[in-house]
Amino acid sequence: MTRIPSLTLTQAKLAHMTSWAIVVFFEALAVFFPVRGWPTPLRIAIALVLAGCIVVIFYTTLSRRVEKPDERAAYNTYRANSTIYELLFFVFALYVLFGERLGMDTVTFTRDQLLLVFASFCLVHDVVFLLYERFGK
Repeated sequence: MTRIPSLTLTQAKLAHMTSWAIVVFFEALAVFFPVRGWPTPLRIAIALVLAGCIVVIFYTTLSRRVEKPDERAAYNTYRANSTIYELLFFVFALYVLFGERLGMDTVTFTRDQLLLVFASFCLVHDVVFLLYERFGK
């Protein structure tokens, strides 16, 4: 019986990031192109890839076989969260300043668009974390 190897924190975050990137890609396809007309085998293949991504995301998030974060990793997680918050704050500031001029008094999102935004935030968080791990001091 093969044993699942332990992952370093960087390896787990890289797998996590790759899975979120695949989810973002396929969700963007679903939002911008109608998928109901696609061939059934292609839709099944996409569903299987997304199910695999979900397994990887859950495994890298909840597994005991992933290295626990040290002080530096926790600090970089806080920094990544702060960067995401500042990015979101900047987007809201742009909306407040320029939304009315662009005719965007009300903003509505569909469920698919919210899923795309959520997956994008998760992807950006992982990318920023890995950048801080690699280049941060």
